[in-house]
Amino acid sequence: MNYTPNGIYTAVVTPFTAQDEFDEDAFRRVINFQIDSGIHGLLVIGGSGEFVSLTPSERQRVVEVAVDQTADRVPVLVGALAPGTREVQETARQADKAGASAVLVLPSYYIKASPQGIFEHFARVADSSSLPIVAYNNAGRTGINLDVALLEKLATISSIVSLKECERDLGVVAAKIAAVGERIAILSGDDDLGFPTFLLGSPGGIFMSANLVPALHRKLFDAVKKGDIHSAREAHYALLPLVEALYTANHPGPLKNAMDFIGYPVGAARAPLQGAETEQLELAKKALDHIAEITIRLSNS
Repeated sequence: MNYTPNGIYTAVVTPFTAQDEFDEDAFRRVINFQIDSGIHGLLVIGGSGEFVSLTPSERQRVVEVAVDQTADRVPVLVGALAPGTREVQETARQADKAGASAVLVLPSYYIKASPQGIFEHFARVADSSSLPIVAYNNAGRTGINLDVALLEKLATISSIVSLKECERDLGVVAAKIAAVGERIAILSGDDDLGFPTFLLGSPGGIFMSANLVPALHRKLFDAVKKGDIHSAREAHYALLPLVEALYTANHPGPLKNAMDFIGYPVGAARAPLQGAETEQLELAKKALDHIAEITIRLSNS
């Protein structure tokens, strides 16, 4: 279990055909594009991958295809985002059998478990497979916050190697890195906070907009590592309009629509999610055009 995610991971979308079926060919093309663009790893069937809209058999197939197509070129992190412990355990076992690198696990949500119940949720998942666990703190989605006290307790579970952090308060993020950063890698989970979170000491991030601009995310990350804060800041501010345009209601619907702009169509998001408004797509296209210019400039710098 010598695995700790670091660098830029793309929270990959799950392509669908016009008949609303998993589009395996499109998925394989997207995976190759991501790896060729220098991404460090992939998250499949996460939020951007529409975990909640996939059937159990579809989830299993998406993971199998991802592992096969990736062919050990980069790690594959698998979303296990169900609210119930037993379903998460089953997803983890299937991911382990398929050859995935790790699983992404939310605290048990909707049912409002106690802190001890949340701890036991993670502990039981850890006991169910040999895969490392990336805990996922996303209180905006779950209503449950993995605060410093609970995170320190979770750090005693040896299988938990990392945290995908969607806390918007950078002071709290810094406190978590200070408290458990030597034991658990605190990864940025919000595309617009990657840059400042890296500066705080985060070793990487898991981002939805990397579906569209993986090279920019990689250049931003590499610039921070090299101490080239000017270039990293330039990439950060180029990224913000794209995130603002797409990360809205109906996510990942607008993101999937925007994939057409880069030549990797992935179909629509499943109901009840809707596609992007015309104005959203216009803003996204403008942002992508600007990012293309910035990426070329950074490549030549």
